[in-house]
Amino acid sequence: MSISAAEVQKIAGLSKLRLEGDELERMARDFNGILGFVAQINEAKTDHAPAIDHPLGHINADRDDTSVPSIDQDAIRAFAPKFEAGFFVVPRVIET
Repeated sequence: MSISAAEVQKIAGLSKLRLEGDELERMARDFNGILGFVAQINEAKTDHAPAIDHPLGHINADRDDTSVPSIDQDAIRAFAPKFEAGFFVVPRVIET
């Protein structure tokens, strides 16, 4: 598989990047180098390799899901400058 300069331009447009001239060709070469490396990995013989979840053999340290009492809303309300209908009221930070 090979990525053309036109495909790189399309990807750049979707990413809101502006690539021009030499940058476009260099990025196409970089993409193709990465795809070549991935193709090499796909050729590796892994038929008899054991499946592993973590390269260092670590396992998740899970804990039991247990229900515990939460903080009372009255206690939370005491710390909030403005609290309405069970929610914190904060100033608008994003303009529409």
